[in-house]
Amino acid sequence: MRALVYVAPTELVVGEVAEPEPGEGDVVLTVELVGLGGSEVLALRDPGARTLPLIMGHGVVGRTPEGRRVAVNPLSGCGDCARCTAGVPQRCAGWRMLGVHHDGGLAERVAVARQALVEIPDGLTWEQAVFIEPFANAVRAWERSGATGGDAVGVIGAGGLGLGCVAAARQAGAELIDCFEPSEERALAAKGLGATGRGPVRGRRYDVVFDSVGSAATRALAIEHTRPGGHIVLLGFADTVAGFDPVAFIRAEHRLTGSFVFDDAQFRVAIGLAGRTDPAWVRAFGLDTAAAALEGFARGDHSIVKAAVRPADLPGTCSARGEHVVGTDARSPS
Repeated sequence: MRALVYVAPTELVVGEVAEPEPGEGDVVLTVELVGLGGSEVLALRDPGARTLPLIMGHGVVGRTPEGRRVAVNPLSGCGDCARCTAGVPQRCAGWRMLGVHHDGGLAERVAVARQALVEIPDGLTWEQAVFIEPFANAVRAWERSGATGGDAVGVIGAGGLGLGCVAAARQAGAELIDCFEPSEERALAAKGLGATGRGPVRGRRYDVVFDSVGSAATRALAIEHTRPGGHIVLLGFADTVAGFDPVAFIRAEHRLTGSFVFDDAQFRVAIGLAGRTDPAWVRAFGLDTAAAALEGFARGDHSIVKAAVRPADLPGTCSARGEHVVGTDARSPS
């Protein structure tokens, strides 16, 4: 089968790889779409927990061998520790993520645990379904914020995470939701999901601010626009530098919460939110052009609301193949 393999920092190669070998309890899915997002862009510079070569891609939707349409919950834990049994596997010391710790969905087929599969409703298009995974992150962030419909909400960034935060706030009944987003296309998408304004508004402070970007600048912006005693929820990973003045933070008595991925129930809630998206917001790339899309994001081009890869597409004329020669193991192009 064909796959896009991450072979070295900044280097992705399209090629033929071995078919996935399912373990006990696994299912081999035919991948329809897999989302591209900030985690893949950041990984190009720094593999982090990833062991290369690797097939990335964790926001997978596809078909089972029986033809069922499913989304994949990409997170798992050991299953036995207190954190796993409490329903928070992301806090497990042995947590694992599809496309990070083992091969993911940037391939024609992928092996996943049967228990990770969630049915996609008939009325949901593949393009809408690709929002489920990032929106599940947003559902968790909203729940962890403790915000209510009466709170003024600021959302920094309108990628998949930020759009999910807007949708979650609107579903909760929030009447003031400003989305801080420079891209016209993404700002319009946020408006379509319920954003009432486009921030930052001079002098306006919010009860809760969600930072879906995670740069030093956006964290500072979140602090600046949160009212005294207000709440900042951090979701993004763009920068390891905190970026804000802790003395000002203390004096304002702000609250700061980190929010990382989701549980099973939040993943299912996200299916309903994904149904509010416009399929036209998704631009699907083939495997041959996916690397070029990631490179564009890394350069700061965020004109695409949601990028995804359709691995079954025929090879394109605009190749993003690298020239690196790699071995012939199961994750390396032959």
